[in-house]
Amino acid sequence: MKEWFKYEFGYVNIDDENLYFTSSGNWSETIDLNEKTKKGDAKNNSRSFSIIGFIVVAICLFGFLIFKSILSGRVGFTLIVITLAGSYKLYEYLKTEIGPKFRVPLDKISEIRAEEKNIEIIFENGEGMNDSYKIYKIEQKGFAIMLSLKDIILKS
Repeated sequence: MKEWFKYEFGYVNIDDENLYFTSSGNWSETIDLNEKTKKGDAKNNSRSFSIIGFIVVAICLFGFLIFKSILSGRVGFTLIVITLAGSYKLYEYLKTEIGPKFRVPLDKISEIRAEEKNIEIIFENGEGMNDSYKIYKIEQKGFAIMLSLKDIILKS
């Protein structure tokens, strides 16, 4: 079995042994992924903060340009719309880089909970501790895949 689907912060790849969280959905990205740990979470968080920082700086720069245009009396509705649309598109483009990158062995998943368009997986992380991760805004294909995976896990 090799499946993949998109969610809010990237992609989920599934094979016969693991569930992978990646930014591109490319199978070559799954080769170097480790299990979720506190050290891995800290690494993901620092990368996420860098990307979020870049987005905030870009939005502040756009805001400064609008403010400067307002003070000079040459502000146009078009400039405001372009700035807001550009900020939103920048966030949409970079949000897959914010998501975590790790793998979860299927045999370590103890439960899969479904809620509307979200799934929560409960599993044992790389440190042997109980952990969970919520997958938000899953496409319909992915939701069906996760529900079938839930049935497989319940049977074993």
